[in-house]
Amino acid sequence: MKFNFTKASLSVLLCSSLLASCVSSKKYDDLKASKEALEREQAASRQKVDELSNTLKEREQKLADMERAMNEQQKTLDNLKNEVAASLKGFNQGDMSVSVRDGKVYVSMSDKLLFATGSTKVNAGGQKALDQLVSVLNKNQEVGVMVEGHTDDVEVLPGTKKIADNWDLSVLRATEITRMMTNKGLSPDRITPAGRAFFQPVDTGRSASSKAKNRRTEIILTPDLTEVYKILGIQS
Repeated sequence: MKFNFTKASLSVLLCSSLLASCVSSKKYDDLKASKEALEREQAASRQKVDELSNTLKEREQKLADMERAMNEQQKTLDNLKNEVAASLKGFNQGDMSVSVRDGKVYVSMSDKLLFATGSTKVNAGGQKALDQLVSVLNKNQEVGVMVEGHTDDVEVLPGTKKIADNWDLSVLRATEITRMMTNKGLSPDRITPAGRAFFQPVDTGRSASSKAKNRRTEIILTPDLTEVYKILGIQS
């Protein structure tokens, strides 16, 4: 009887040990699986952080490139404006202006400087101004040129030779200036004449001074900004 009791006790003890061993093994496996899952999550998080860091660096570089490109664009425009303004310094500033708008340099000359009333022939003072402007443009071969003729809204006098209306007057004046600038050495493929008549006034007032402001020729200078546009992602 005593032997059987001892044998039973040993069996119980052995089973308890085996059970404890099985529980410990399962707990170990569970902990190992949790550890591996945590390591995978950490690796994924590190990868995500690296990706975000790289994206941030790319964006910072893009912003730096854009800022540099915009500064270069402004520098190019300012240099051209200053060079043109210096070449025309000797003329009455009330008859012309040089400004930067929309990424271009605008040289605005009054009809008083360039033409007699109703005429399409450039006078001596206007010829001198255009000569000096062409001199600058010949040193800046990458600059494109558009010549725009503008009038006031007063009708052309009936019977004016070869001029039917303000469209004719604005186009003929722009063409005459274009012809003169190309004769002075400006390559014809760089320059385009255009007539706007009275449809783009700078002053909508009805006074004589307002009308005088609208009678003008605008010579619009466009530097070659292809490389700048590429950096900015703009199709030129």
